[in-house]
Amino acid sequence: MCLVIFESDGLITKLVGFDTVIGAWLFAFSMICFLFLSLLRLAKDKNFCEIKSFYYPLVAFTVFFIVSFISGNFIFVKPMKDWLPSLYVFAPIFVFYFLYFFKYTSKEVIWSFIWVAILISLLLITDRISNLSFLDEYQRRSAFFALDVRRIVLLKNEVIFGFVAVMSLLIIGNRSKKENQALLLIAGLLFLVQAFVMESRMGFLAMGVATITLMCIKGLTKKVFRLYVVGLIAVVFVFPIVFAKQIESLGNMSMHDSESNISIRFETVEHFYHTYIESEGFGIGSMSSNGQINNILNSEEHNNIVDAGAYSSLFQFGPLGLLIWILFTYQCLKTYLMYFKKNEKTDPHSASVFAFLMSFTLSLLPISFFTASWCIAIGGVLLYFMWLFRTEMMNS
Repeated sequence: MCLVIFESDGLITKLVGFDTVIGAWLFAFSMICFLFLSLLRLAKDKNFCEIKSFYYPLVAFTVFFIVSFISGNFIFVKPMKDWLPSLYVFAPIFVFYFLYFFKYTSKEVIWSFIWVAILISLLLITDRISNLSFLDEYQRRSAFFALDVRRIVLLKNEVIFGFVAVMSLLIIGNRSKKENQALLLIAGLLFLVQAFVMESRMGFLAMGVATITLMCIKGLTKKVFRLYVVGLIAVVFVFPIVFAKQIESLGNMSMHDSESNISIRFETVEHFYHTYIESEGFGIGSMSSNGQINNILNSEEHNNIVDAGAYSSLFQFGPLGLLIWILFTYQCLKTYLMYFKKNEKTDPHSASVFAFLMSFTLSLLPISFFTASWCIAIGGVLLYFMWLFRTEMMNS
């Protein structure tokens, strides 16, 4: 499972020196293979699993194909080779079927993300010291510090997921004092890497929202009260000193004359809104990622549809894409919370996925894990958790 998470961002391919595009194709192909293997296995398991949500990833991919087919042939007309192959970037949603085929438990998946988050954090700390050349592809401009500061953005959401999972084990779980101390150290490591190496402002906020969400759904216990006190002290006395640059950057995100502004995201929303209107409300669809090919998604260098957040679900796949984001997000959150309450608010795994998804749904610019190609592998994992919890409740 850890290897699958690593390769969802092409890291294994980079480590072995393989072509990243071919690596992405092979990863997509392997996930499609697990789709067919899982459909064969379903014949034996169908009496013991929740059927409806089992098909959610397949339904989503079918929508991607239909909208892209109509767009590529009747709206933004182009040869089939310029839109059909591009659908491979959405195939990672079939990681759902990889998890189903091997019958991963919620604990195994959560701990896989925690280990990945720890290893990525240690890798990025090593890179900050010695500049690992194979990570150059993941380098971005610094959001908080001088432009010559090396900023590597690698498996950002996965590290955030790992942080939220660790905080859930700390807040929701029932562990010894030494275990809680170890979890606190791990959470601190992941938080600091996110703040000082990846420098994701949305991730910075998501970690805070997720932690507050975990404390809210757990209720006021002695442990939660102590965390509230520690958090208040940290916010009042520690954060203004240690995270002065980050706080200033967060405050300047809307200022056009600031290097930290995120106005480009809203400019991107406006840009693709007009393109969406050109499609008469049907959707842009999927197109080749090759910048040399003249297409809508590469029409302007600084406008990338992934920066449009959840709005991209509407712009790219029309009302059906928007419905996928809203329906899947609602169904996931509802199932996670229901399972958490059914287990008397003691299950840290359902709490962690609930807090993680909620934190990005309540974001300044929400993310659709179920339609955005850059994070759709996590969408497959979130759908698997929903299916798994529904199946367990059905059989209990």
